[in-house]
Amino acid sequence: MTDSSHDRVTRMIRLSAPPEDVWRAIGDFDGVAGWHPAFVAAEPTEIDGERYRRLTTTEGEQYFDRLIETGPLRYAYETAEGPLALSDFRATLACVAEKGGCHVFWSARFEPPEGQEREADEVVGALFEIGLAALADRFQ
Repeated sequence: MTDSSHDRVTRMIRLSAPPEDVWRAIGDFDGVAGWHPAFVAAEPTEIDGERYRRLTTTEGEQYFDRLIETGPLRYAYETAEGPLALSDFRATLACVAEKGGCHVFWSARFEPPEGQEREADEVVGALFEIGLAALADRFQ
């Protein structure tokens, strides 16, 4: 069992673009398919007053995420259903201003299947890295 007070996987990138410009591109919870190359569709829905999205990957896999928190230049979500055998998946996407640009942070905590910790960390990390690389291409 992991310590739930710390993220298992964290990736970040520094961009020379203003944080407001970057957040305009990535800050829409339902708009991830517009900037992340691993996703071809994001279908928003509302259930009992809560925001969800169904993401479809280029491989046809689907994730069903629930928005759990928003703030200035950040949001957090949990995955209710997905192709990975992970439980208690919660992630945060955030953009932090700094002199001359910003940092984009994407982090997650989750419980991988026993014995598959390394593989799970690598898969989640790769998904984050693909998205952040696309941002680097777009804003550098």
